[in-house]
Amino acid sequence: MDNLMDQTLIPRILISLVAVAISIGPMFADFNKTHATNPLWTPHARFHVVWQVLCQTGVSLVVLYLLWVPSTEHLQHVWIAASLTFVWGGSFYATMASMPLYGGTLADVNGIKPFKFKIMGKVKLVDTNVFGGTLLMLVNGVACYMLMRLP
Repeated sequence: MDNLMDQTLIPRILISLVAVAISIGPMFADFNKTHATNPLWTPHARFHVVWQVLCQTGVSLVVLYLLWVPSTEHLQHVWIAASLTFVWGGSFYATMASMPLYGGTLADVNGIKPFKFKIMGKVKLVDTNVFGGTLLMLVNGVACYMLMRLP
């Protein structure tokens, strides 16, 4: 089992980074006046955002447990952990795709401003949620690719 633990070290580190980011990032982004205490939001909407962040934090703790507690089912645990972090990404993109059904937007007027990138002389705005979510899913994908390449 030690050899397998060694072979999965980098994927486990990458998946751990994703789990920590999808737990701590929303705490900073959502537990403030742009979301959880936003006076423009209804109290019930604020309840749901806090619930969502705390739920994801719990799932992230399960992911970290699966990745780092030794087990005879080590590889299965790593795959379950990677799958749980993909659930976060998949639900993000599904929520984004379904915004027309419920009148959603990626950001509020008083929310976090998009990233600005200068590409070929033109300024491009990229939503912070889309940028961060895509980056984290790419990191998770790299970890899974590395797992698939194990002997």
